[in-house]
Amino acid sequence: MTARAKAGLVILDGAGLAAPSPGNVVDRACMPVLFDLFDRYGMVPLRASGDAVGLFDGQAGNSEVGHLTLGMGRTVVSSLVAIDRAYRSGAWKKSPVWRALRDETAQNGRIHVLGLVSDAGVHGHWRTIVQAADLAGRGGFSTVVVHPVLDGVDAMRGSGPALLDTLRQALAARVPAARLGVVIGRSWFADRSGNRALARHLVDALTSADALPRFDRRHLDGFCWDNSERDFPAHRVDADIQLTPGEAVLVTSHRADRAVQTVEALAARCRVATLTTITQHVPAAHVFFPTRSLSGGLAQALQARGIALTRIAENCKFPHVTYFFNGFRQSLGERQVAIPDTPGGPEQNPRMRVDETVDACREVMTSDRETGFVVNIPNLDQVGHSGDVGLCRQAAAAVDRALAAIVAQSRDTGWTLAVTADHGNAERLLDDRGRGFGSHTANPVPFTIVAADGGRADWALETGGLDNVAATMAALLGVDPAGIGDAPSLICRQRSLA
Repeated sequence: MTARAKAGLVILDGAGLAAPSPGNVVDRACMPVLFDLFDRYGMVPLRASGDAVGLFDGQAGNSEVGHLTLGMGRTVVSSLVAIDRAYRSGAWKKSPVWRALRDETAQNGRIHVLGLVSDAGVHGHWRTIVQAADLAGRGGFSTVVVHPVLDGVDAMRGSGPALLDTLRQALAARVPAARLGVVIGRSWFADRSGNRALARHLVDALTSADALPRFDRRHLDGFCWDNSERDFPAHRVDADIQLTPGEAVLVTSHRADRAVQTVEALAARCRVATLTTITQHVPAAHVFFPTRSLSGGLAQALQARGIALTRIAENCKFPHVTYFFNGFRQSLGERQVAIPDTPGGPEQNPRMRVDETVDACREVMTSDRETGFVVNIPNLDQVGHSGDVGLCRQAAAAVDRALAAIVAQSRDTGWTLAVTADHGNAERLLDDRGRGFGSHTANPVPFTIVAADGGRADWALETGGLDNVAATMAALLGVDPAGIGDAPSLICRQRSLA
C-alpha cells in the first residue's frame, strides 16, 4: 500500500466471540453483516482479557485496558495489577502519602476508605479496599472506617451481597480494627454523566450517616431480587462512623473516569487521597500511584509521520478513543468528534447515537484532508450491561446496520477498514442459570480487514491479541510497522479475492 492509503479502525465495543446460545447476540442471526465480513475477508480471534491486556490471569477485559492496548501496541500492566504488586512488595506501605495524610489529620487518628466492592476489577476491587485498610491501620491510623460501594454493573448483577460478605470476612481476618460505615450502590459513586447531584448525595450520606437507616443483609438480599445493587440506597452498618470535615478519605478507584465527580465532591469537605490520578482537586502529594503518560504507540508513531487519526465516539466512550488510546494523553493534536450521550440512557434507547456516529465516519471518509480514524460504537457494551437479551438484540441490529453503512462508504471512497472489539460482553448475556449476566467476559474478540481494493488479507497469524492491532493499522496506512509496539502485524500482504 502507498503512503496515501487511508484506513479506519472500527471498534465494536463489547463484541466478544462465543458459541451460539440464547444469551449471545454477537451471532449470525443478530449481526449478519459482521459475519458476512468474516466469511468474505477472514477473521482472526484476538485475546482481550487477562495478562494479554495487563490484568490478572483469567480476568475479564474492559474498555480502559482494551483501548490502551489497541493504541500502544503492547501490553501495559494495569493499575489494578500494579497496585497489588506494590502491596505485596511493600512499596505501597512505604509511600510518603501515608505520612502526609496522618500528619494532616492527627486530631482524631481516623481515616475513611471508600471503594467499589467488585470482583471485576474494572474500576475497583474488594481486595484493594482490604489492602488499603490494612496499610492505613499499620500506617498510624487508629481507626479505619470502610464504606463499601456495591457494583452490579461490571461485577455480575446480584453478586453484591456475596461480595460484601467476602469483604467483611477479609477485613475481619486482616484488619480487625476496621469498622464498616455506609453501604451504597454505585449509581451515586460512579456516574460520569455530569450529574453532580449524585455525588453530592453520596457525600451527604457519608457526613450524616448516623441518620441513615440501619443496614440489614436480608434487606439487601430482597432488594437484589428485583433490582440491581447499583441502585441500593445508603444504609449505615455501625454507629458513630460518619465523615466529619477535615478527616482523611482514601478513594480506592484505580481508574479516573467514573470517580471524578465523587472525588471532587469529597475534596470540597475533606482531605482526599486517591490511588491514581483522578482530578487536579487532589494534590499530587495525596496520590499514591500517579498516572504517567506513555511513550510510543500507534498515534505517536503516525503523528511523527504527519498522519493524524480522527477520533469518533459517544461521550460515554470518548475517553477511551482519546485518553486511553493515546497512552494517557487527552490529545495528540488529532481532530476529535464527541457525540452527546443518549437521553435517558442506553436501556431506554438501545440504538443510542449510532446514526450520528455513522454520519461522523462518512464525513471523515468523504474528506480530502483525512487519512485515518478510530471510531467506537458502544451499544453492545452499554446495553449489554443490562443483561436484557431483547434490548441487546435491538442494539446488535443497530450496530450491524451502522457497520453496513460504514463499509459501504469505505468502498465508495477507497478506504480500508479494520473491524475489532475491545472486550467481550454481548456474547454472554445470561448466566448458567439463565439469569441476566450483563458483565464483561474473558472471551476473545474478532478482527477482520475490509480492504479498499476488495482483497482478502494474507494473515500472518491465526490468533493474536489486541496488541497486534497497532502494527496492523500502521501497515494498512502505508507505514512500516516495525518498532510500533511490541507485537507484529497480523497481515503479511494483500491479495485479490478469487
